[in-house]
Amino acid sequence: MSGEHVARCPVTGELVGVILALAELDLTDADLIEARMREAGWSDWSQAVQGPAYEDTPDVPDATHVTPQGHFVTCDGDGSLHLPFAYLYSVDGGLLDEDCWGALPGWTSEEGAWRAAFDAHVAAVVQRFTDRLGLPNHDIRQPRYDTRYVSWRLEHNVLIVGQGPEPLSYHQFEDAHVYLVSRTAKDAPFPDGEEMRALLTT
Repeated sequence: MSGEHVARCPVTGELVGVILALAELDLTDADLIEARMREAGWSDWSQAVQGPAYEDTPDVPDATHVTPQGHFVTCDGDGSLHLPFAYLYSVDGGLLDEDCWGALPGWTSEEGAWRAAFDAHVAAVVQRFTDRLGLPNHDIRQPRYDTRYVSWRLEHNVLIVGQGPEPLSYHQFEDAHVYLVSRTAKDAPFPDGEEMRALLTT
Protein backbone atom coordinates (compact mmCIF):
# COMPACT_ATOMS: atom_id res chain seq x y z
CA MET A 1 0.00 0.00 0.00
CA SER A 2 1.49 3.30 -1.02
CA GLY A 3 0.29 6.87 -1.24
CA GLU A 4 -1.88 8.98 1.02
CA HIS A 5 -3.51 7.51 4.14
CA VAL A 6 -5.67 8.48 7.06
CA ALA A 7 -5.71 6.11 10.04
CA ARG A 8 -7.98 6.29 13.04
CA CYS A 9 -8.83 4.53 16.28
CA PRO A 10 -12.42 5.15 17.42
CA VAL A 11 -13.18 7.55 20.26
CA THR A 12 -16.21 5.77 21.66
CA GLY A 13 -18.75 7.11 24.11
CA GLU A 14 -17.22 4.86 26.76
CA LEU A 15 -13.76 6.30 26.13
CA VAL A 16 -15.13 9.86 26.31
CA GLY A 17 -16.59 8.98 29.71
CA VAL A 18 -13.25 7.68 30.98
CA ILE A 19 -11.41 10.78 29.71
CA LEU A 20 -13.91 13.09 31.37
CA ALA A 21 -13.57 11.16 34.65
CA LEU A 22 -9.78 11.56 34.46
CA ALA A 23 -10.27 15.26 33.69
CA GLU A 24 -11.78 15.71 37.15
CA LEU A 25 -8.56 14.56 38.85
CA ASP A 26 -5.20 16.09 39.66
CA LEU A 27 -3.10 14.96 36.68
CA THR A 28 0.11 15.30 38.72
CA ASP A 29 -1.08 12.60 41.16
CA ALA A 30 0.53 9.74 39.27
CA ASP A 31 -0.68 7.00 41.63
CA LEU A 32 -4.30 8.13 41.48
CA ILE A 33 -4.27 8.51 37.70
CA GLU A 34 -2.62 5.11 37.29
CA ALA A 35 -5.25 3.48 39.49
CA ARG A 36 -8.11 5.05 37.51
CA MET A 37 -6.59 4.00 34.19
CA ARG A 38 -6.22 0.42 35.44
CA GLU A 39 -9.86 0.46 36.59
CA ALA A 40 -10.84 1.51 33.06
CA GLY A 41 -8.85 -1.37 31.55
CA TRP A 42 -6.00 0.75 30.17
CA SER A 43 -2.99 -1.55 29.94
CA ASP A 44 0.60 -0.77 30.76
CA TRP A 45 2.22 -0.13 27.38
CA SER A 46 5.31 -2.29 27.94
CA GLN A 47 3.16 -5.29 28.84
CA ALA A 48 0.52 -4.73 26.15
CA VAL A 49 2.95 -4.58 23.23
CA GLN A 50 4.58 -7.85 24.30
CA GLY A 51 1.28 -9.63 23.70
CA PRO A 52 0.38 -11.71 20.65
CA ALA A 53 -1.77 -8.93 19.13
CA TYR A 54 1.38 -6.95 18.33
CA GLU A 55 3.58 -9.78 17.01
CA ASP A 56 3.08 -8.88 13.35
CA THR A 57 2.97 -5.08 13.62
CA PRO A 58 5.85 -3.32 11.81
CA ASP A 59 6.23 -0.56 14.39
CA VAL A 60 4.61 0.39 17.69
CA PRO A 61 4.56 3.98 19.03
CA ASP A 62 6.11 4.71 22.40
CA ALA A 63 3.59 5.45 25.13
CA THR A 64 2.83 4.65 28.76
CA HIS A 65 -0.59 2.97 28.33
CA VAL A 66 -2.86 1.40 25.71
CA THR A 67 -6.64 1.78 25.87
CA PRO A 68 -8.94 -1.21 25.25
CA GLN A 69 -9.75 0.41 21.88
CA GLY A 70 -6.05 0.51 20.90
CA HIS A 71 -5.03 4.15 21.50
CA PHE A 72 -1.47 4.76 22.65
CA VAL A 73 -1.62 7.09 25.66
CA THR A 74 1.20 9.04 27.27
CA CYS A 75 0.58 10.02 30.88
CA ASP A 76 3.69 10.13 33.05
CA GLY A 77 2.82 12.44 35.94
CA ASP A 78 3.85 15.75 34.35
CA GLY A 79 0.30 17.13 34.53
CA SER A 80 -0.82 15.99 31.09
CA LEU A 81 -2.36 13.08 29.20
CA HIS A 82 -1.95 12.70 25.43
CA LEU A 83 -4.15 10.32 23.40
CA PRO A 84 -3.79 10.37 19.58
CA PHE A 85 -6.79 9.04 17.66
CA ALA A 86 -6.04 9.80 13.98
CA TYR A 87 -3.05 10.26 11.66
CA LEU A 88 -2.62 11.74 8.19
CA TYR A 89 0.49 10.42 6.44
CA SER A 90 2.07 9.20 3.21
CA VAL A 91 3.48 5.74 2.56
CA ASP A 92 5.99 6.50 -0.16
CA GLY A 93 9.28 4.83 0.64
CA GLY A 94 10.56 7.99 2.31
CA LEU A 95 9.92 8.27 6.00
CA LEU A 96 7.41 5.41 5.78
CA ASP A 97 7.69 2.49 3.39
CA GLU A 98 4.75 0.57 4.84
CA ASP A 99 1.47 1.38 6.53
CA CYS A 100 2.40 0.98 10.18
CA TRP A 101 -0.83 2.51 11.54
CA GLY A 102 -3.23 0.31 9.64
CA ALA A 103 -1.59 -2.80 11.09
CA LEU A 104 -2.08 -1.81 14.74
CA PRO A 105 -4.83 -3.55 16.75
CA GLY A 106 -7.92 -1.35 16.94
CA TRP A 107 -6.77 0.96 14.14
CA THR A 108 -7.97 1.14 10.55
CA SER A 109 -6.42 3.05 7.69
CA GLU A 110 -7.94 4.29 4.46
CA GLU A 111 -5.66 4.42 1.45
CA GLY A 112 -6.28 7.46 -0.77
CA ALA A 113 -7.93 9.45 2.04
CA TRP A 114 -6.51 12.85 2.91
CA ARG A 115 -7.46 16.19 4.41
CA ALA A 116 -11.27 15.94 4.23
CA ALA A 117 -11.35 12.52 5.91
CA PHE A 118 -8.85 13.55 8.58
CA ASP A 119 -10.73 16.77 9.38
CA ALA A 120 -14.00 14.81 9.54
CA HIS A 121 -12.57 12.46 12.18
CA VAL A 122 -11.51 15.46 14.26
CA ALA A 123 -14.90 17.14 13.88
CA ALA A 124 -16.67 13.96 15.02
CA VAL A 125 -14.58 13.78 18.20
CA VAL A 126 -15.13 17.49 18.88
CA GLN A 127 -18.86 16.84 18.59
CA ARG A 128 -18.69 13.92 21.04
CA PHE A 129 -17.16 16.17 23.70
CA THR A 130 -19.50 19.05 22.83
CA ASP A 131 -22.44 16.73 23.40
CA ARG A 132 -21.14 16.06 26.92
CA LEU A 133 -19.62 19.43 27.89
CA GLY A 134 -21.48 22.01 25.84
CA LEU A 135 -19.82 24.47 23.48
CA PRO A 136 -16.04 24.76 23.84
CA ASN A 137 -14.37 27.80 25.37
CA HIS A 138 -12.05 28.18 22.38
CA ASP A 139 -11.81 26.92 18.80
CA ILE A 140 -8.45 28.15 17.53
CA ARG A 141 -7.52 27.53 13.91
CA GLN A 142 -4.44 28.31 11.86
CA PRO A 143 -5.60 27.58 8.30
CA ARG A 144 -2.15 28.19 6.83
CA TYR A 145 -0.82 25.23 8.84
CA ASP A 146 -4.04 23.18 9.08
CA THR A 147 -3.82 23.23 12.88
CA ARG A 148 -6.78 23.44 15.24
CA TYR A 149 -7.20 23.45 19.02
CA VAL A 150 -10.70 23.09 20.46
CA SER A 151 -10.66 23.44 24.24
CA TRP A 152 -12.87 23.22 27.30
CA ARG A 153 -11.75 24.81 30.57
CA LEU A 154 -12.69 22.44 33.39
CA GLU A 155 -12.30 22.82 37.14
CA HIS A 156 -8.81 21.33 37.39
CA ASN A 157 -7.71 20.81 33.81
CA VAL A 158 -8.11 21.90 30.21
CA LEU A 159 -9.38 19.36 27.69
CA ILE A 160 -8.15 19.93 24.14
CA VAL A 161 -9.04 18.17 20.90
CA GLY A 162 -6.17 19.15 18.63
CA GLN A 163 -4.78 18.49 15.19
CA GLY A 164 -1.55 19.51 13.56
CA PRO A 165 1.99 18.46 12.64
CA GLU A 166 3.18 15.27 14.32
CA PRO A 167 6.58 16.02 15.94
CA LEU A 168 8.12 12.54 15.79
CA SER A 169 7.87 12.57 11.98
CA TYR A 170 9.72 15.91 11.80
CA HIS A 171 6.32 17.45 10.98
CA GLN A 172 5.94 15.41 7.77
CA PHE A 173 2.74 13.79 9.07
CA GLU A 174 -0.15 15.09 11.15
CA ASP A 175 -1.95 13.70 14.15
CA ALA A 176 -5.22 14.37 15.91
CA HIS A 177 -5.38 13.88 19.64
CA VAL A 178 -7.23 14.39 22.88
CA TYR A 179 -5.04 16.25 25.34
CA LEU A 180 -5.69 16.81 29.03
CA VAL A 181 -3.43 19.32 30.75
CA SER A 182 -3.43 20.70 34.26
CA ARG A 183 -4.56 24.30 34.71
CA THR A 184 -2.29 24.77 37.73
CA ALA A 185 0.82 22.60 37.37
CA LYS A 186 3.53 25.06 36.33
CA ASP A 187 5.53 22.51 34.32
CA ALA A 188 2.55 20.98 32.49
CA PRO A 189 3.33 21.27 28.77
CA PHE A 190 0.77 23.34 26.86
CA PRO A 191 0.76 23.23 23.06
CA ASP A 192 2.39 26.38 21.67
CA GLY A 193 3.72 27.35 25.09
CA GLU A 194 2.88 30.04 27.61
CA GLU A 195 0.68 32.17 25.37
CA MET A 196 -1.64 29.23 24.83
CA ARG A 197 -1.60 28.45 28.55
CA ALA A 198 -2.62 32.01 29.37
CA LEU A 199 -5.45 31.92 26.84
CA LEU A 200 -6.87 28.50 27.68
CA THR A 201 -6.65 28.59 31.48
CA THR A 202 -8.21 32.01 32.20
